[in-house]
Amino acid sequence: MFNWIKLVERNMRRNLRRTILTILTIALATFIYTVLVSVPASMDRVVKDASGTLRLIINNKTAPWEDLPARYCDDINKMPGVAACVAITGWPSTWRDVSDPVFAVGAGPEISSVFPDYALTEEQRRGSLREKRSAIVGEILMRKYGWKIGDTITLRSADSDHMEMTFVITGEMASKRYPNTFLMRRDYLMAARKAHGLPDEDIAWNIIVRATSNDTMATLAKQIDEHFANSDAETRTMTESDALSSGLSAIGNIRAIVFALCLVVLLTVLLIAANSTVMMVREQISDVAVMRALGFSRSAVAFLLFGECAAIGLLGGIIGALPALWMFSGGITLGAALGGNGALWVTPAQTLNALIAALVVSLISGIVPILEAVRISPALAFRKVV
Repeated sequence: MFNWIKLVERNMRRNLRRTILTILTIALATFIYTVLVSVPASMDRVVKDASGTLRLIINNKTAPWEDLPARYCDDINKMPGVAACVAITGWPSTWRDVSDPVFAVGAGPEISSVFPDYALTEEQRRGSLREKRSAIVGEILMRKYGWKIGDTITLRSADSDHMEMTFVITGEMASKRYPNTFLMRRDYLMAARKAHGLPDEDIAWNIIVRATSNDTMATLAKQIDEHFANSDAETRTMTESDALSSGLSAIGNIRAIVFALCLVVLLTVLLIAANSTVMMVREQISDVAVMRALGFSRSAVAFLLFGECAAIGLLGGIIGALPALWMFSGGITLGAALGGNGALWVTPAQTLNALIAALVVSLISGIVPILEAVRISPALAFRKVV
């Protein structure tokens, strides 16, 4: 085995510059491929995780983009099967400029009961009650903007009302499901709206309910919609996973776009690697002839040449995939793609997927030139290099 490895290593150094450029090309493509395949996987992860949360999302039935009265929670809390209810009011905002978007949401103290996966500590809850300007921020959003607990920041409305609000970051949210959340007190948001001359209505973008058990969710959703059937703002209740899936479908077929880009990346690498392999095999025709004359079988020669292709693909895959894992294993925000929920994570599974793809593409690129080379007789090979 050592001799085979030595021969592969020697052949790779025959034209070192071309070998390095080919490896770097495969590495760059592998990096891009690793990140791309992680996008749909990360979205699937968010939706899958939401399927077990026992939460129902309530929106306006006739116009999902319209608000709901926050007082609906009073009636919902009296229904059997309800563990907790909270009204959520969103505030699209920016930090320093429009390139720093923050999807802030205001909620009451019931938020910790509806979202136990926020894992809010008792100290965070007490801090929120003490400081009206308090904000609890997801770990990825904190890392993205370099915020720290205790920082005072000012956010500005992304709309045309020019509203500004100042917050004190009192806690960091470690939830993997909502790492981009900027959570503030809803009464502070409503007071700021009133001070800026916006409609003085106790409205909610949506209302979120946590059921007592999975068995009661379907019945509870039906009961809520029937209760508000003849109101001014009728409701449409769905599970959290269905709401996230619906939101993803509204922004287009991301999965198809990502897979199409992955295919383009793979085909590009295949063409580049194939061109490099053709030149590599052409330079080694005389070596192939000598090996065949010395008694090496065609399969042994092919194994050596494919070994060189595999080494180039493997090195390129490692150089490209491992940095992607290192950079994005902690997650990066997907921004508006999930309304501030979820993130993009590169996992070891996606890294291995990309590494295998780089190896396979590199091997495929050598099939035609290598099979042609091993079919050449030793005498013909020597005449070709004369």
